[in-house]
Amino acid sequence: MKKIMNTSLAISFALLLSACGMPSSEELTGDVKEAQEKVKNVQVKVTGKEEGSSDYQVNGVQEFDFKSKAGYINTKMNGEELKMYHDGDETLAVAGEESTKVQGEEKKYVTALINNAMELQQNPIRYYQKYDKNLPNEFDVTEKDKEYVLTFNGDKDKKQKIVAGDAKAYYKITNQGSDTAVDLDQIKGKDFSLVVTIDKETNQIKKVVKNQSYSVKVDGKTENSKSKQTYTYTYNQLDNVTKPKVKAKAAAASKDSSTTPSKEKQAAYAKEAGQYVDALIQATVYQNTDQFAAKHPNQQDKKQVEEKGEFQKSSFVEFFETNFKGALSSLSSNITDEQLNEVSSAFLQALSSTKYTIKDAAYSDEDDAYVVQVEIQGFNDASVLAEVMTPLAEKYQAGELSNEQLVNELINGVAKRYREPVELLPAKTVPVHVVRNSEKDYEVLMQDEYLLTFAQQS
Repeated sequence: MKKIMNTSLAISFALLLSACGMPSSEELTGDVKEAQEKVKNVQVKVTGKEEGSSDYQVNGVQEFDFKSKAGYINTKMNGEELKMYHDGDETLAVAGEESTKVQGEEKKYVTALINNAMELQQNPIRYYQKYDKNLPNEFDVTEKDKEYVLTFNGDKDKKQKIVAGDAKAYYKITNQGSDTAVDLDQIKGKDFSLVVTIDKETNQIKKVVKNQSYSVKVDGKTENSKSKQTYTYTYNQLDNVTKPKVKAKAAAASKDSSTTPSKEKQAAYAKEAGQYVDALIQATVYQNTDQFAAKHPNQQDKKQVEEKGEFQKSSFVEFFETNFKGALSSLSSNITDEQLNEVSSAFLQALSSTKYTIKDAAYSDEDDAYVVQVEIQGFNDASVLAEVMTPLAEKYQAGELSNEQLVNELINGVAKRYREPVELLPAKTVPVHVVRNSEKDYEVLMQDEYLLTFAQQS
């Protein structure tokens, strides 16, 4: 689950403090996020070693086009080669001499693997932030010639949480339809390390080295897994993502009607997905848990729905405060909870004036998800912050403010400005992708799809 980050604040302060020496972890990861979002396509060289129920060396290449959402994975494990490809039209798999266009459950499996890898390789820092929301602040920064090196410095609990979360996500994909029983609740993270090399000139990720270990119960027996992987990146050099040549099998080409919902069910599920997005916006943007419960498609289990609404409400505020504090961490370590509460409550007041309408919802074969179209009238958050920050930055650079004074005046100024009227921008319609986990149970994996239109960053 991903929520809104005060990106414009972090970027503005990165520029303000650029003359003050080494960038902070938060500043550098903010710059990286902006740079990686501009990447059109990437080719990733993968090397590594896996140790567990079986040991093998891993070598391969991954290619992704972030605009067309096409992805290709070529993996060699102890010499055995597997190729997978997915775009809006086809999903392909090639194993040894066997090649096929895949459908049904196998298509879902290949699509999920490629989409997960695409998310990881677009920005590994953002990917692992799913499991540790404060991760952008948790790197030691060192300098080496034309590079910055980020080394994750999270404590043992956070390392274990990241590994366990990532392993569960992997087994949710790979264990579907399998005869092997994996107990997701018994996955235990052991250790995790992450070293990210950044190009100083472009702020793009050049290389990632990741080590992780965990234990998992498979068919009632505990297995230990340990891996090391290195990713090396080349950007914007692909004309097209590699597409394997395959011969479609007649049996594999037939649509698996038992796993694909009928048109009637798709329409019903799409309606529920729209209701869920409507409820989620109420809980996050407007902090209204009563409306979350009223609009949620599950009207049977009221207690569970109410608990989910409270979680979404509090998580939204907590995430905003964490990132606001992180953006200022290089200036002051004395920001109080009272100051953060003041800013977040003012931000929520600004959000309360925004408007939205659920316009449409439909199942997308290409995304294998329900896509809800939301029309939003938000405000320009970057412009609001600039009104406060620009004069303060001038005073700071002139030596008229200490770090503590700058932070205090900034917090007071931003809170005051958020409580004043904000001008709503013209309505903008954005797609929000929703997955159906089970009966009446839906999830928005990328809440930024709607949040960054309510509080726009440019």
